[in-house]
Amino acid sequence: MRQKSKITVYIPCHNYGEYLAEAIESVIRQIERGWELIIIDDGSTDNTSDVAGAYAALHPEQIRFVRNEAPKKLIGCANAALEMARGEYFMRLDADDFLDESALLVMSAYLDNNPDMALVFPNYFYVDHEGNYLRVENRKKIGSESKLLDLPAHGACTMVRKRVLKSVGGYSESLQAQDGHDLWLKIIGRYQVANVETALFYYRQHDRSLSRDGERLLSNRRRVKRMMAARNEGTVNPRIVGIVPVKNTYPHTPNVALRDIGGKSLLDYTLDQAAATGLFDTVFVSTDDPAVAEHCRSGEGVIVSMRPEALSQHHVRFSHVVHDSVNRLEQEHQIFPDIVVALSVHTPMRRPEQIVEAVDTLRLYDSDSVISVCEATALHFRHGQYGLEPLNPAMANNVQLDRETLYVENRSIRAMWRDLIEPDDIFGTKISHIVMSERDSVAASSEENIGRISTMIRTASGATDLSEL
Repeated sequence: MRQKSKITVYIPCHNYGEYLAEAIESVIRQIERGWELIIIDDGSTDNTSDVAGAYAALHPEQIRFVRNEAPKKLIGCANAALEMARGEYFMRLDADDFLDESALLVMSAYLDNNPDMALVFPNYFYVDHEGNYLRVENRKKIGSESKLLDLPAHGACTMVRKRVLKSVGGYSESLQAQDGHDLWLKIIGRYQVANVETALFYYRQHDRSLSRDGERLLSNRRRVKRMMAARNEGTVNPRIVGIVPVKNTYPHTPNVALRDIGGKSLLDYTLDQAAATGLFDTVFVSTDDPAVAEHCRSGEGVIVSMRPEALSQHHVRFSHVVHDSVNRLEQEHQIFPDIVVALSVHTPMRRPEQIVEAVDTLRLYDSDSVISVCEATALHFRHGQYGLEPLNPAMANNVQLDRETLYVENRSIRAMWRDLIEPDDIFGTKISHIVMSERDSVAASSEENIGRISTMIRTASGATDLSEL
C-alpha cells in the first residue's frame, strides 16, 4: 500500500525530455525522504514519456506518471497535480531545473517550525544550458529587507501548505502563465509568507525558457492583477480621476501636444487611452496653452483648466502641478478623488491595459503610489574609489538578478492615493511599480523620437505611409 508522503513534488514537462532525468534525479537524491513525485507529460512529442515512465517503473512507491495526450498547459497541470497530491506540502519543480539535495528538508522544516506561514521560498542558482553555474539569486529577506510584498516568489520551488492552496481555490486556469504571481496575490492578503536565505535549486537559462518571453510574462502579469482586483470590487469603489498635464511647447519640439502623428494629435492618444480604460470619473487636463484648452473642450468627461503661468516654468516640480490640479478639481468642481492617475501626454505607445494595471497594483498591494518603469537590462556602472564599478554585475553574464535589477521611471503613468498628495511629494514612502517595454515607453521628447513613434504607429497599422492612416 502506498504510504502518505509529507511533500508532493510535481514536474510538468512539455518537450523538455533532454533535461527531465536531471530534475527527477535531484528529487530522488533528497536528504528528506518523505516525498512523492508526480510527473506530468503535457502532450510532449519528444522522449519525455520514455524518461518519465522508466523512473516511475523503478520507483513505483514514490513516483507517479501521468500523460496528457492534449496539453493542459502549466495551470491545468498544477491543478491536476494538486488533486492527486497526498502530501501536506506541495511544490512545483520545472523539468529544466533541478534541486539541491537539501531543498525539501530545509523548506519543510521551516514550515514545520513556523505553522503560521503559508509558504516558503528559497534563493536559487542560475545555471546555463549545460548546468554550469552563472550567478546566485539572493532574494531580499521578507520582514527585514522587504516590507512591500510586490515582488512575488518564483512560481517553481516555492513550498506551499496544501490546505492553503485548496482554501484559495487552487490555481486560476484562465491564466496561461504566472501561476506563482496568481498564487502570491491569493495568499498574501490572508496568510503570512516567508523566504529562507539558502540557495536550494538551480534555475536553468536557455533559449526555450518561458522566462525569456518578456512580453508574454508582462501580459499575463496584468491579467493576474486584473482578475484579483476584480474580486475586490463591490458596490462602493474608489473614485478615480486622471490628470493630464500638458505643457505644449518646448525649445526643440514646438506645439508638441497638438502635433499630428498617425492621423491624430499626440494629446488625443492619451485622452483616448484614458477613455478606453473605463476607469475614470473625470479626466482633468491642466495646460498652459489656450489652443490645447480649446482642443479639449469637446471631449466627453474631460475638464480642462488653464494653470498659472508659474507652474509651466522649467524648474517647477511635477508634484506641484498634480497638487494644483487636484485642488482645482476639489475646490472648483467639487470632485473629490480617492485615486489620482497622472498620465504623460508624451507616451502615445502606452496601452490602456497598462493604465489599468497601475491602478490594480495600487489597490492590491499596500503601496502609497505606483510608477511605470522600464527595466535597465544593460550593464550599468557608477564611479567608485578605483574608477567605474558595476551596479548590476550579473548582467555581464546576461543574468538579471532581482536584487540587482535597476528600474528607470519612464514618467508615463503615476498612480497615487489622493490623501498622500502634497505639493512636494506625491509618491509617499511605499512605491510599487509596473514594467513597460522600451517600445511602449518611447516619449515624444525630440524630433527623432517623434519619428520613431510615427514609424511604430505606421508599422502597427500596416500602412505604408502616414497619409494612409
